[in-house]
Amino acid sequence: MTPGNIALKLATVLCVVAFVAALRWARGHEASERVFRWSYQAMTVCLAFASTLLMMAILFHDFRFDYVIGYSSRDLPLLYQISSFWAGQQGTFLLWALLAALVGYPLFRKGGWEPAAVATAYLPTIGFLLVLMLDSGGNPFRLAQHVPPDGRGLNLLLQDPWMASHPPLVFLGYAAMAVPAVLALVSLFKGRDDGWLVPALRWSLLAFLGLGAGIVLGGFWAYKVLGWGGYWGWDPVENASLVPWLAVTALIHGLLVQKGSGALRRSNWILALSGYLLVLYATFLTRSGVLADFSVHSFPAGTIFRLLVGVLLVTLAASLWGLTRRFGSRGSAIETAVSWPLVISVAVGLFAASGLFVLIGTSWPMISTWFGTASSMGPPFYNKVSLPLYIALFGLLSIAPFLGWRNLPAQAWIGRVVPGLVVATIGTGVALALGAHGIGALVLFFVALAALTSNIVRFVQVARARMLFTGAALAHIGFALMFVGIVASSAWGVTERVDLPIGRPVEAVDRILTFRGHVDGSEPQDRWRVAIQRPGEAETMTFVGMFMIDGNSGGEDQVFRRPAILRSLAGDLYVAPLGLDQGGGAAQTLDLVRNEPTAYGDGTLTFLGFETEQTESGHEMTFKAHVEVLHGDEREVVDLPFGMVDGKLGGPRVSLAMLHGSTLVVERLSVEQSMIRVRAENPSAASQVLVAEVSTKPLIGFLWVGTLMLGLGCTVAVVRRVREFQPATSGASEDATNGTGQTGPRSRRRPAPAGAARRRTGATATPR
Repeated sequence: MTPGNIALKLATVLCVVAFVAALRWARGHEASERVFRWSYQAMTVCLAFASTLLMMAILFHDFRFDYVIGYSSRDLPLLYQISSFWAGQQGTFLLWALLAALVGYPLFRKGGWEPAAVATAYLPTIGFLLVLMLDSGGNPFRLAQHVPPDGRGLNLLLQDPWMASHPPLVFLGYAAMAVPAVLALVSLFKGRDDGWLVPALRWSLLAFLGLGAGIVLGGFWAYKVLGWGGYWGWDPVENASLVPWLAVTALIHGLLVQKGSGALRRSNWILALSGYLLVLYATFLTRSGVLADFSVHSFPAGTIFRLLVGVLLVTLAASLWGLTRRFGSRGSAIETAVSWPLVISVAVGLFAASGLFVLIGTSWPMISTWFGTASSMGPPFYNKVSLPLYIALFGLLSIAPFLGWRNLPAQAWIGRVVPGLVVATIGTGVALALGAHGIGALVLFFVALAALTSNIVRFVQVARARMLFTGAALAHIGFALMFVGIVASSAWGVTERVDLPIGRPVEAVDRILTFRGHVDGSEPQDRWRVAIQRPGEAETMTFVGMFMIDGNSGGEDQVFRRPAILRSLAGDLYVAPLGLDQGGGAAQTLDLVRNEPTAYGDGTLTFLGFETEQTESGHEMTFKAHVEVLHGDEREVVDLPFGMVDGKLGGPRVSLAMLHGSTLVVERLSVEQSMIRVRAENPSAASQVLVAEVSTKPLIGFLWVGTLMLGLGCTVAVVRRVREFQPATSGASEDATNGTGQTGPRSRRRPAPAGAARRRTGATATPR
């Protein structure tokens, strides 16, 4: 038995000991607290030790282990050796277990909310991961039957910095998602209806931030690396992470309503428990192999299928049992007045509905088997059901910044919505003038612009009072920016499929593209140069690539494409290679206009002018066309002689030594247009044609900037909640009013500025 296996088994035993001690502690045996804390710390040490052993095995190429063989190799760069730790499902289980153990420390701190009961409910979330790793299908320390000299290495697609950071953030989010569910479960069993709200809000924000950042990095990786032209394909495994994120987004807003008005008590219990159930369901979808035929991200089926189903069913049963015990405990009723409680409650319903529709579509491959042949839902389904939900959501977000916790007269907030409507009208009109189309896309664009403007106004108002209270406004600004970029880039982009013969300029989407092939032989043979030029501007050299990944375990080989992306404020130009055709000819016709460079091969040709001569007989005219040849830093001017003989244009071929023996011969002359037509040939080279898809992505930068703003707003909200809701020894009171118009803690150090600023601006407080 290897040290890694010993560490995992010992961690499992210690987890059971900690659970029993926590259970006794929760029942009033105070002496068990010490046993719990020592055993929990020892379990964490064992997990950290096992993680260190796995990382050392990867870094020192210990190919005794199947996991190291499957995801690492000797020639792998250091960054990707490290990231191979979580490249496979066994490694991700260990990473998730370690993160979950570390999350427990602030959760069980002395002075925390119901630490004994919370510890009892939380430890099974670590235990199920340990049980998965004890199974051979989830054990990262399973020994190989044969020790090879080298491993198979990391999938080429995963050798990217964005994918190196994507999984840890997702699993940090997964670990944090367990906490609100545990707090809700304790609240249900202990009869503490509202005590869990403060810690649940902090942990929900952390889960929202971690899981959301992981999803965004995954989308950016898909856009940058996969070459299919998008950042989100509604793949079932992508959706499996999105649904818990939508659930925690709804929960955050629901907790704010309950904290401010006492409403949505039962809804928040359901949302908190559902969030973690959806994490387990996402794990089941990803790791059990049930979606192997419908998702390129799914892991193959293994022996952990039954374990995952068992854990999911046990957690569901515990959640239902808790809900039945306290489901009669109703919160306050939502007032029908136009105010924050009502608007945020509707938003909670919209997020929940969005998650439900995505969940149905994601599960459709399994649901459809009950009715016959298994099938999956495509992007049209998700787009169709999501559009009205998010139009309504941004409509609410346009007016929400100007409302309060209680009903305000309509004249107090309607006038403040006008600037957003004006900006949205102007922006949508500009989009229409530039060719935007589609009623649904235009309406969503309009309301997103209105929401963006309203929340910018709100941010300025709140920032004047206290910057720490700007988290909601920043997050909503980011959310609106995201959808401005999503609508514009997905609905209004232009896509063309083009054939790019080597060295021949081709116009597409208002650009001139020239395929330059392998210029000097230094690039890998699956990587080519494509020069992109806007008319009248200098060209930019980009790179595209294609490579094949061998199918594992007898599967089919897959071809993957690396796109070229040119970014600008207006949007991206996206060039995705589709294939390379090898031809037998290498001749092409070029029209050379005076003083205008024309790309040919790996250089450029510029027609400089004519020189005319008359023969001695006086009956014939001869000409020379001066052509400048540029190749890198080298320059040469060649003369192409030609003449009119018996009314026909003709001349000798001229070799261009700088362009690998290519030859030029003049075929046509136009004095009026200051142009010559030449035939260029390189008999020694076979022609190549790169088939590519060229597309524009208008305003896609708004999407990426919006995600950053959303993350910044969430971070500000987390900092605010951590600073506000300190233990009682720091002077905080969880039942006081904070001077901003919402119930919550009172800050001992700065109780007045927010209220004073509110009087200056006339605005109500932010709900986050």
